[in-house]
Amino acid sequence: MAKGLLLFAFSVLLGCTSGFNSAQAQQQLPDTTFAYSNADAAYAQGAGPQIVLSTTNSEFVERGSLDPLAKLAQSDGFAVSRQSGALDQALKPGAILVIANPYVDEYQNFPAMTPPSAFTAQEIEAVRKWVEDGGSLLLLADHAPLGGGSSELAAAFGFEFLNGHTANEAAAQAGDRRVNIKFTQTNGLNTLHPITSGATGKPAIKQFQAFGGQSFIPPTEAKPLLTIPQGWSAIFTYRIRDEVSTAPRIDASGMSQGSTLEYGKGRVAVFAEAGGFSAQIIDGTQKFGFNTPEGRENPEFILSTLRWLARYRE
Repeated sequence: MAKGLLLFAFSVLLGCTSGFNSAQAQQQLPDTTFAYSNADAAYAQGAGPQIVLSTTNSEFVERGSLDPLAKLAQSDGFAVSRQSGALDQALKPGAILVIANPYVDEYQNFPAMTPPSAFTAQEIEAVRKWVEDGGSLLLLADHAPLGGGSSELAAAFGFEFLNGHTANEAAAQAGDRRVNIKFTQTNGLNTLHPITSGATGKPAIKQFQAFGGQSFIPPTEAKPLLTIPQGWSAIFTYRIRDEVSTAPRIDASGMSQGSTLEYGKGRVAVFAEAGGFSAQIIDGTQKFGFNTPEGRENPEFILSTLRWLARYRE
């Protein structure tokens, strides 16, 4: 069924290739004022596992959009560093590799659903083997084109990215670009997963706020965390503001915006949304991410995800 959906979607995508304005992304800057009070850190300061933020083909990481996540992780005792250059240089024993929104400029020559890979086949195989041997990967892959460059990397672990955008269909038909999803127990949040149940030592999670993103189909052995509710579509365009009601689309309900996978000796957590994993300021005034009232539980969710990847308390 998953393959059939993807083949159908691909058949209607020709021509949906251009229009993303990278300047829009540059208007989003990290919120350096956000502070999180961590009263029960997992590790002594700097003594926890290393988290490596990959900058490979990621303007998102390079401009500091994950700096609030890094600061949050450091509050829990994790050690955080950045990696540049070939991706396989980031594969350190016992570390958590974080990849967020890699893409290359050539995406404009491809349909929204099938962007070019930001990584070589050799890099992808190196990451796959590293996870299989015990590494942990956190993959954040946002709406088109920001997350599409990691589609082939995700596929190496059995995840099928649809790319494009996930949006509320009723709102889209009215011309409204409604992309935020409030995941709760009755709206797609799996509260029985170790990340949300309290098993990692964080309080039980009752809500995760997503601020836009794409959809994906996880492998059958993956465990769902964020399941897209009824009434949401995968919309295949780079021009979501202009084409929210007209671009090709398929029903995304029941697909995923967040799942985890045990892979060999390692672990993978995949999220088709990056805004909820950071704290940003848009145009100098508008808060966006876990620095907002609606994103107030996201820091606990993020720290619990990092603890799960680190096998804390296991």
